Amino acid sequence: MNQLLQVKNLKTGFRKENGMQNVVHGISFHVNKGEIVGIVGESGCGKSVTSLSIMRLLHDTPGEIVDGSVMFKEEDLTALSERQMKKYRGNELSMIFQEPMTSLNPVLKIGRQLRETIQLHLNMSKKEAHQHAISMLKSVGIPRAEDVMNDYPHQLSGGMRQRVMIAIAISCNPSLLIADEPTTALDVTIQAQILSVLKDVQKQNEMGILMITHDLGVVAEVCDRVVVMYAGRIVESATVEELFAAPKHPYTKGLIASVPKIGQGINRLYSIPGTVPSPSNMPTGCKFAPRCSQVMEICKTKEPDLIQMKEHDCRCWLYQEKEQEVEHIEKGSSARG
Repeated sequence: MNQLLQVKNLKTGFRKENGMQNVVHGISFHVNKGEIVGIVGESGCGKSVTSLSIMRLLHDTPGEIVDGSVMFKEEDLTALSERQMKKYRGNELSMIFQEPMTSLNPVLKIGRQLRETIQLHLNMSKKEAHQHAISMLKSVGIPRAEDVMNDYPHQLSGGMRQRVMIAIAISCNPSLLIADEPTTALDVTIQAQILSVLKDVQKQNEMGILMITHDLGVVAEVCDRVVVMYAGRIVESATVEELFAAPKHPYTKGLIASVPKIGQGINRLYSIPGTVPSPSNMPTGCKFAPRCSQVMEICKTKEPDLIQMKEHDCRCWLYQEKEQEVEHIEKGSSARG
């Protein structure tokens, strides 16, 4: 598969009065052409900051990329000027944000917002851009597309606004689409429709999608691979099938256990005790240790590395200890031989 995006050792921090406070700690992952990769975790895990770092949209915040690289088609986005980056955004790289009502301009008609994006990147006339905009609205399943072009965002339902956001995002046929919680605040039926639209669009255009979500149901429905984040770190990554069949990290197991299952017949849903630690008050050792049911003494003092296993990457002392034991046994047997 052709690799579209490769994030290497990305570190992002926010400037405070007493210096820089890191919130994303050296994460690495990739997205291939025609692949959907999910980043999952609770609120505060660093998912959205990761997506904003990739898009270089931290300039109006106290945040900045401290270290690492974001390689997109062999170009390091972190090394580009803002002017150079504008050529990528909306064209090669597009993003769907969490809340379409705050992303769409409330005083401009839908048609104008679509046309502006199309004319900016595709060098079309106003008439050509208008027709292209209508075809984009139709492609995401919006009925009466010609009429919707004359509507304002507040005249549309939440699901329709999200479809408009997808239409804007794909109007220039991007190679990579970042979807940040695209189904938040939508009811289950509309969620399913939006996910179906995204999958259809992805197949038609062979684009890569980076899906940011806290919903494992969304991951199971649309993703090929999944990266699990906790406290700004990757704690596990695997194919979706492998992750759900045999989760390794206690945090991932907790997330899966907290998803309600049809016919389970229980009165109370499982929840992981405690909350995600704030960047200013991180525990020593493993960052999940204070909430973990399988915590060991070493977890409280030393942070584990992200190690590679057959089908998984996992950051947990449960498996690091086993790896070390195997290595020790192998060295002992070779010495005896």
